[in-house]
Amino acid sequence: MDQISDLALPYNAAICRYDEIAMKGRNRVQFESILISGIRRALEKLGPVQVIRERGRIFLRPQPPKTIFQGSDRDILATGLTRVTGLSSASPGFLVTPDLPAIEQVIAESLPLVYQSVASRIPEPGQIRYRMRARRNNKSFPMTCIELETYFAERFLPHYPRLTVDLRNADLCVNVEIRAKRAFVWYEHIPGPGGLPSGVSGRVLVLLSGGIDSPVAAYQLMKRGCNVDFVTFHSAPYTPPELITKVSRLVRVLNNYQTPGRLVAVNLLPAQTAIRERCRDRFRTILYRRFMVRLATVIAQSTGAGALGTGDTLGQVASQTMENLAVVSELCPLIVLRPLLTFDKLETVALAQKIDTFGISREDVPDSCTVFAPANPATATTHAQAIAEEHLLDLPSLLRECLHLTVAVDPATFEQTPLPHIEQVLEECLPSLGLPAKAAAMPADHSTGNRPGHAYC
Repeated sequence: MDQISDLALPYNAAICRYDEIAMKGRNRVQFESILISGIRRALEKLGPVQVIRERGRIFLRPQPPKTIFQGSDRDILATGLTRVTGLSSASPGFLVTPDLPAIEQVIAESLPLVYQSVASRIPEPGQIRYRMRARRNNKSFPMTCIELETYFAERFLPHYPRLTVDLRNADLCVNVEIRAKRAFVWYEHIPGPGGLPSGVSGRVLVLLSGGIDSPVAAYQLMKRGCNVDFVTFHSAPYTPPELITKVSRLVRVLNNYQTPGRLVAVNLLPAQTAIRERCRDRFRTILYRRFMVRLATVIAQSTGAGALGTGDTLGQVASQTMENLAVVSELCPLIVLRPLLTFDKLETVALAQKIDTFGISREDVPDSCTVFAPANPATATTHAQAIAEEHLLDLPSLLRECLHLTVAVDPATFEQTPLPHIEQVLEECLPSLGLPAKAAAMPADHSTGNRPGHAYC
């Protein structure tokens, strides 16, 4: 049984579970500490909470003089803990001494309310499927798990004639975990994101559009322990101010899953205009992407990110063929992480709905990808073709012009402020950005750059 929305039980604790951290050996304590910081951040609205660490478990208790989680506390727990990367699951419940009378008393007092809640959703005379699961970490406890489950079934089932035992598909689950110093009783299971706590794997700069894919990619990177900052590209005045507002709202949602990341907005229009005027139409998209990666590399250097992240999915659009992805990646001195590379679109949509970015992403706001977009983009651009086109551009000047228009955006207020020292960072990065030699050194390649028989939109 998952969450019981109408329960008003006087829970005095919550249990938080993790999976992957348990395999970290000597680093486990450090990972746990970062996870606890994430839990405290997610539950700030509760005020201070006591944290009890035991191997494989983290228990939360109200800070005295408060003794129970009640009213809106439960909603904060249910919402907040689903957003803590590194948590596999959590449950509000009852922390008691590890002896049979204490366990029996708390079940006797709470089971009638749980039964009533479940029974209200199953019309009579329908049966209510019941299951008890006991876990005994404390081997000195005088009863085995099976003996405990049998004992409580015999103790309580006769008082609830609609209950029938079903160990696989239960409507009502009673769970007991007995440890050396405490026992925990719970009825609800709140799934967490899993993975690793945000922050243990370093900082990543995600190229965030207003679409469906890149917010999901950012979330997936958070699940692998990354702190994520964001860079978005616009083409003002061809794109409306609402684009940055939309992306800011996406960042606000995504920051629920991590220590809040920063947002930087770059005006790509100077580069797009030069590419439109000087380069062949079919290569525009890939040249835009190469500019974005160069600009993002400079932003990453200024924020301390060790990698870039994108929402690319192999073969989804023209810029995401294997050849085009390679041509874009080759000029980046940082690793480019693509967590959605093999995702089906329906998988991405399902995740976007789960993390609450889908509705915002679906809002119809023009973005920089649609400005001067070619009718028939190249799907198999070679290194030689990309370099030949870039020989026609003054790349350092265009990069300076774009970065001169770059601002930091506060996702909460949408306030924009200049990014300090960014042009100085560019000068330091220029040698590593894959800029071509003088145009005369490379003859133009006039082949089409399209793979026969393939069409991408």
